[in-house]
Amino acid sequence: MQDLYTKRLILREWKPSDAGDMFDYARDPDIGPNAGWAPHKDIGESRRVIEMFMESKDEIYAMVLQEDGRVIGSIGLHERTQSRVMPSGKSREIGYVLTKKLWGKGLVPEACARLIIHAFKDMAVDELWCGHYSFNDRSRAVVEKSGFRYVDTVRKTLDRLDGREVDLLAYRMTIGDFEELQTALLERTGIIL
Repeated sequence: MQDLYTKRLILREWKPSDAGDMFDYARDPDIGPNAGWAPHKDIGESRRVIEMFMESKDEIYAMVLQEDGRVIGSIGLHERTQSRVMPSGKSREIGYVLTKKLWGKGLVPEACARLIIHAFKDMAVDELWCGHYSFNDRSRAVVEKSGFRYVDTVRKTLDRLDGREVDLLAYRMTIGDFEELQTALLERTGIIL
């Protein structure tokens, strides 16, 4: 997994020493539940999640603020099994979380833009997927700003949270969509290819 850069961020592999930074945001009751998981109870839970990320075949990056080297969130490209919404093919799903302290500063759209470029240019995916729960308006704004197109709404059980059923809105970006959006995505990241 290569490090990826934007004008304000470094997307890099997770390290065991990142547990304190992860726990700082993952314990917040406004973070995990919006992504479908319970807040972390202790730093040991954050350590276990980082170990899982490091062992995963998915590309899961620590989102690091360049100005001070702090891990402020996570973003990843995940393989998913074929479903009614995600057909087979070379596709990935983007998922992300960001510390509440930095919401509203455009950091997640910037990180998403960099990961979208990486997925289509370096990994040669056919399409990317992204989704959000119906109650997560901030994530909806990121998905739409990133150029994904709405596909479908599916019912999902939040097994890692409280077991309730919720609506998951699924969005897709094809290689054709990416080609149309490429210039805007490059501008958002501040990189030149």
